[in-house]
Amino acid sequence: MSFSITSCPCSLPSAIVHCYSCLYSFIVTLQSYLMLLITNSAYRVTYREHIRNKYTTIKDMNSRLGENVKLNSRYTKLIIVNEHRSKKQREHEIMALGRRHAEIMAERASPITIANLFESDRNGQSPQIVVLQGAAGIGKTLTAKKIMLDWANEELYQNRFDYVFYINCREINFVREQRSVEDLILENCPDQNAPAKEILMNPEKLLFIIDGFDELRFSFNQPSIQCSDPCEKQPVEIILSSLFRKKVLLKSYLVITTRPIALEKLWQCLKDERYAEILGFSENERREYFYKFFGNEEQARKAFNFVKDNEMLFTMCFVPLVCWIICTVLKQQMEAGEDLAQTSSTITGVYMHYLDSLLKGHSSTSKQQVQDNLKGLCSLAADGVWKKNILFEEEDVKKHGLDKPDSLFLNENMFQKGIDCECVYTFIHLSFQEFFAALFYVLEKEETEENSETAIQPVEKLFEKCEKSRNDLMLTVRFLFGLVNKKRMEEMEKKLSCKISPKIKNNLLTWVKEKLSLSLFKYDMLPFDEDTTILYFEYFHCLYEIGEREFVQRRKTELRSQVHGRGPKWHPSRYSP
Repeated sequence: MSFSITSCPCSLPSAIVHCYSCLYSFIVTLQSYLMLLITNSAYRVTYREHIRNKYTTIKDMNSRLGENVKLNSRYTKLIIVNEHRSKKQREHEIMALGRRHAEIMAERASPITIANLFESDRNGQSPQIVVLQGAAGIGKTLTAKKIMLDWANEELYQNRFDYVFYINCREINFVREQRSVEDLILENCPDQNAPAKEILMNPEKLLFIIDGFDELRFSFNQPSIQCSDPCEKQPVEIILSSLFRKKVLLKSYLVITTRPIALEKLWQCLKDERYAEILGFSENERREYFYKFFGNEEQARKAFNFVKDNEMLFTMCFVPLVCWIICTVLKQQMEAGEDLAQTSSTITGVYMHYLDSLLKGHSSTSKQQVQDNLKGLCSLAADGVWKKNILFEEEDVKKHGLDKPDSLFLNENMFQKGIDCECVYTFIHLSFQEFFAALFYVLEKEETEENSETAIQPVEKLFEKCEKSRNDLMLTVRFLFGLVNKKRMEEMEKKLSCKISPKIKNNLLTWVKEKLSLSLFKYDMLPFDEDTTILYFEYFHCLYEIGEREFVQRRKTELRSQVHGRGPKWHPSRYSP
């Protein structure tokens, strides 16, 4: 609101009484303005307190009624970058394991933090729109809620924003009634008495956080239909589109979180936006997360050291959701007094938990859609594994029945190609591609599903290549064994409504028993080198994944008796799963 002293229409001294009248009007206007400032300032305190109470705690995915954890006791700093990566950099990230993966992640780090998302760049340009992108489970929503809490605690954006509003895209999908921007503001407030009109008078002091753009079901393909009045009611799609395109509240600020898969749709709605990407946890942040999660230093150290010694588990802990799953499983086992080395969840188990967690978070998807999408993903993954391909073009994706690659497990990447840009898709990590490739062989297929255009070979060829020239296929085989665990097969059929091939388990057990028997009865005929030794102990890793404990123990005992006294430095205990 603004006011001014206008020149008095009367001339002194003949009409001095009129001057008193003008002065009186000015004083009333000034009083109204001051009262408005006081009211707005007082309400800002009330609103901060409401936001603080609302975002102080969060619910874990497996929490029971009334169970909450403090957001600040769980939130751990994430690596955020604002530069685009090259194809080669992306390939290195996808393929690296263990500590090397953590080092590569750290090398990508830049000084960007939540606090300086809106800071001026080297050209002095400050954005009004920041797109915060990242893979599924990487921490976008928790980061959005952290912004809300830190602002409410007066630790973030104090001089920049008077109000910060949170819009959950998953929830807004279900809004059928027309809304206005004013309505979206009021829905964030503790009551309907908020001075919304006054709040809207200073749009340059407002920040809207749009969380989960990729989950919106709107097309946003009608740029000609927009809304410029923040109090005008329109379909939600029009209201959001108007915010994105700066047709309403031109001077307001936006943070939009999304998976990369929706960037193309979002890009057509924006102008002069800044992009930042959440990469996940560095090695130090993984450690910090464990200590925060357990709250007990001894337990945290034991759990973290256990995971750090497991290359695959440690690698995937860069994804906060996977880190949470692993911590949850390990804590349950510790509280039950179990030995982690004996009872910890297998690699396959962790990846299945991750798959289940993401699908639960998108329960609006029909079972048929889940099945179709899963089959396409598995086919794409297996084809890529056989071709040694980890970067997929849109044509590759469509060939496997994924006309719209909106999978939770595929990331969209934009790379420069000459004077143009190209879009390619990747799995979040090579290990997830190998997981879905294994799932391809486990799922029962209809005869009509055979695709002659792919490079996928029968499972027998997978075994053959694995032991001869393609050691890179071994993790796929290990996942294959983990997926045919009896309990896991039942869970897959129940949760995913997928039919599991009845023959696959017997085929796998027969194959590995034959290989181990060969290693026992023709031991002296085998070439004794490191590669051969590692290969045969990979078979034990496979049996560990499937859970055939008695068989594993019996074969390990027999193998030890055969190699005892042989002399070389290779020993079964070094390669025990």
